Amino acid sequence: MSTFVKICGICSGDDLEQVSALKPDAVGFIQWPESKRYVPPEEVGQWETPEDIKRVGVFVCPGEAELAHAAQHGRFDVIQVHKVHDSWSLDREFFKGLEVWRATTPAELYHSESSFEFDRILLDSYDEKTVGGTGKTCDWSMARTLVRAIEKSILLAGGLTAENVAEAIAQVKPWGVDVSSGVEKELRVKDMDKVKAFIETARSA
Repeated sequence: MSTFVKICGICSGDDLEQVSALKPDAVGFIQWPESKRYVPPEEVGQWETPEDIKRVGVFVCPGEAELAHAAQHGRFDVIQVHKVHDSWSLDREFFKGLEVWRATTPAELYHSESSFEFDRILLDSYDEKTVGGTGKTCDWSMARTLVRAIEKSILLAGGLTAENVAEAIAQVKPWGVDVSSGVEKELRVKDMDKVKAFIETARSA
């Protein structure tokens, strides 16, 4: 089975159309207003994607009201949450049909005692000022240990590019990979040659 590929931080309908044509498994939209890649859910909701590409809304420590509004207007298939405490939970019945992914660092996941049943885990690097798109790689060694120990699909993120994703997959053996800044030509603008190379390399690794 080929590696699941998510292209995150899409900021325009034009980029989304071009990225979708390259057939990733998922595309991500930042729903944290403080991010430089933020796009309002109402705008995201106007953009179309093929049915076989998951739409992922990326949030930072969100409340249920925020999630309900964004999920409805952004037409998301997946809610990806960053910087949530172990006590964080969600009314599964209210958000029925949506996958919920937790984004965290390998170190945080190692010490986590969360009882909420997340559908998937995304391992990313840490940055106190922002979430995602930092260009920093996470701890691949610890990520590999967690992939082996946890019976859950894990995506690897943080500083991935077409040049290092094959090595990352070989070392960590994640279920999927996630990239944002590694396929940009400039902030908020994707480089389609880089996107294409990343997807092809990840899937053939």
